[in-house]
Amino acid sequence: MKSAKQIANDMADAVNIDSNLVRGFAQGFISVPVDFYYLGYDYIDTENRWLNSQDKERFIRLIKSGMANKASIEKVAHIFIENFASKVNFEDVKDMTIRTSGKLIGKFAFNQLATANMGYIFSKQIIPRLVSGVAVGSILTAGASISRSVYTSRDLRARNPRMYDQLRRLGNLDLLYFLLENKVRPFEDAVSVWERDRKKFSQICQYFFAKVNV
Repeated sequence: MKSAKQIANDMADAVNIDSNLVRGFAQGFISVPVDFYYLGYDYIDTENRWLNSQDKERFIRLIKSGMANKASIEKVAHIFIENFASKVNFEDVKDMTIRTSGKLIGKFAFNQLATANMGYIFSKQIIPRLVSGVAVGSILTAGASISRSVYTSRDLRARNPRMYDQLRRLGNLDLLYFLLENKVRPFEDAVSVWERDRKKFSQICQYFFAKVNV
């Protein structure tokens, strides 16, 4: 199980542009063999062949509908970031960070903004960073990516059914989740901690907001 600091670091790495410059190149090289792994698994997964065909048809409908675009990717990111932000007590995080470090959280201007608006401000600033560098075009036309989309969506349904249902109701956007999984998964992990250990979640928030450049 990851520590609070490890989860916070993963979250900060997902949204800090400096980190993403390096990570983007690395993930570009990694994504192709990962896609082909899913394609190979799809080929031998005879038990789920009918279910896979249904999900692939959903994927094709998503493409034909024109919803495989940047706006839809931002919707996917918004679902996860809003879910995390809704759990954060920004006033408590502010007070805790000032007490321990003597400075405001990251570059958030807490003294200039109403605490009630912080979740909205946070989401508006974070989401563009999460979707930066995510290419929809050619990646969605490859058979290997379709297989990856299907299996990643199914993993999300098993792990986080509420988020899966929410994305699917928006028009099969669960099938775009694989494009952002590496970036939003740390925020999923943080919410999972919130559900079972509020003290650890507060520590995650303290570390994250002290580290992230917003």
